[in-house]
Amino acid sequence: MTSHQELPYPADEILRIARELTSISESGLWYCKDKFDIGRFHDVGQLARDLTQLLEDGELPPYDREVASVAGYTTPKVDVRGAVFNADGRVLLVREIADKGRWTLPGGWCDVNEKPTSAVEREIREEAGLDTKVTQLAAVIDRDSWPHTPPLDHQVYKLFFICEQQAAEDLNYTSIETSALGWFDVNNPPELSASRTLPEQLIMMKEHWLNPGPTYVD
Repeated sequence: MTSHQELPYPADEILRIARELTSISESGLWYCKDKFDIGRFHDVGQLARDLTQLLEDGELPPYDREVASVAGYTTPKVDVRGAVFNADGRVLLVREIADKGRWTLPGGWCDVNEKPTSAVEREIREEAGLDTKVTQLAAVIDRDSWPHTPPLDHQVYKLFFICEQQAAEDLNYTSIETSALGWFDVNNPPELSASRTLPEQLIMMKEHWLNPGPTYVD
């Protein structure tokens, strides 16, 4: 497979084109009724996936016709992350089964009919077994503006919340998505899941926890 270092065009430009094609494909599939045009829009979606694959060393999931058919008009997806700090100023991280045991702030996609605050509290409860309450919206970032890897075929807005612990944690807790949890120094974290959380974001969260101020927005 061709490495992205060997590509004749900048990786960010290839990703931009792939996302435009994905948007055209999914929006077309949502509105289109002609079976021949439906086939063509699926072809466009497959090409978008193949372009994105050029930027990633690992194998991306295959193009899913069923998912693409019901994706609807394409807009950015919303990811929520919750930063919980203990009395010692350490942050709560969970170990992701899906990313080879790397660590992250608990979180995930917002569900339909769910408020962002409810979503992040639910994600922390599911992934860390911990009841929390949102106290601050610390940051709204565009995933593409930060060095997250791997690239995704859709744009993501990431909402980072400061959350307050409501009960004692169970350090033996695991879930279908996470295999461990723990408290860590933001300046010396374990290996992070770069798709989900970056070291500089942990530092940003602690600064906001210590000195609440205006929300950071990309």
